[in-house]
Amino acid sequence: MIPIHDFSKDARESVSFRYIPLNKRSDYDITESHRHNYYEIFLFAKGGGLHEIDFGAHHISDSSVHFVSPGQVHKVQREPDSFGSILLFSRDFYHFGARTDLSLFEYPFLNTHGQGMPVVNLAEDQFGELLNLSRAMGDEKTANDAIGREVIRTYLHIFLLKCKQYAEQATAIGKEESKQDFHKLKRLLEARYREQHLPSYYADELALSSKKLNEICKAHTGSTVNNMIKDRIILEAKRLLLHSEHSIKEISYFLGFDDPAYFNRFIRKNLGMSAGQFRKEED
Repeated sequence: MIPIHDFSKDARESVSFRYIPLNKRSDYDITESHRHNYYEIFLFAKGGGLHEIDFGAHHISDSSVHFVSPGQVHKVQREPDSFGSILLFSRDFYHFGARTDLSLFEYPFLNTHGQGMPVVNLAEDQFGELLNLSRAMGDEKTANDAIGREVIRTYLHIFLLKCKQYAEQATAIGKEESKQDFHKLKRLLEARYREQHLPSYYADELALSSKKLNEICKAHTGSTVNNMIKDRIILEAKRLLLHSEHSIKEISYFLGFDDPAYFNRFIRKNLGMSAGQFRKEED
């Protein structure tokens, strides 16, 4: 029941490739959710607005490239002053006469049901390089002959390879930044776990959203920030219960619990027994 768009059946459209300036009015309403049986690549020179691709909402940034694969449902809600261009091509067009073993399925941004992201944000010079390639494809399209089509395929192959290169570079930088943020989280948690039990505190201190901090935490531990905090409190509680003479009430206050009864419930929930039972059994 979702509209699906195909290349025109007009006899003049002899090749399944198009270049469309993004400031040009489309022949269908792109603000309505729809899908295609071809690939669609948006090059946003000037951003603004939101692009929904399947179940993800992506802000349209300057110098960004958005990829939509066949069958994906998407909707573009761009600001009036945003502009750029669009490339449309079929899988058959790309592979026809291709002199490469690299399949379209090997580009992560064209297969986002896996681990890939459908958006690549670029530096201005990187985007300029891709924009020039896209314009060259658009210029070549006017020739509409066998040699011209092969030139377009060559440009398209280079375009996708450059996108892959830039996406991998951005991922490598992102992983390094993620590692640094995770180490900051561990240091902050070690310093403040007794007083601060809420994930929002750590996100605010690290100038990250709670969602982003959870993503970083899951990438490095497979768990959430909340579980990291809880595990650190449990570890210290077990140390104090086994290796100190402090009362359970004193330990609960030391670990930031205002109510010793709540501390006992916390221990029971996570250890399967009360603090007193744990102390006796492990003694």
